[in-house]
Amino acid sequence: MEEGRGVRYTEAMKRHVVWEVEHGRISQGEASRRYGILGHSTVLKWCRRYGKIATTPQTRKAMDKHEMELLRLQNEIKALKQELDDARFKNVVLETLVDVAERELQIPIRKKYGAKRSVK
Repeated sequence: MEEGRGVRYTEAMKRHVVWEVEHGRISQGEASRRYGILGHSTVLKWCRRYGKIATTPQTRKAMDKHEMELLRLQNEIKALKQELDDARFKNVVLETLVDVAERELQIPIRKKYGAKRSVK
């Protein structure tokens, strides 16, 4: 389903997105975010091409559940990758903070693993 830099969508998918936008269910921007559509004018181009067409329930249903699940999973993967990048960045920042604190205060902050706890 990959093509070049982006994802290639089926005609049924494009028509489904246009139908949702035209019927006020979602905005063009929301459609881009929800379905992971790249390019700021892609949905607009689809609306120009497929808009104001007589869509039937069969046309809207042509995009099967499998395709919708695939899009949902692609968006979930994208969100999880972003969360992982954020967590890695946060970890680097915290490690740097501890390094600076240990150097400036001249005290050990990190717990030494394997050290025995004192008995009280």
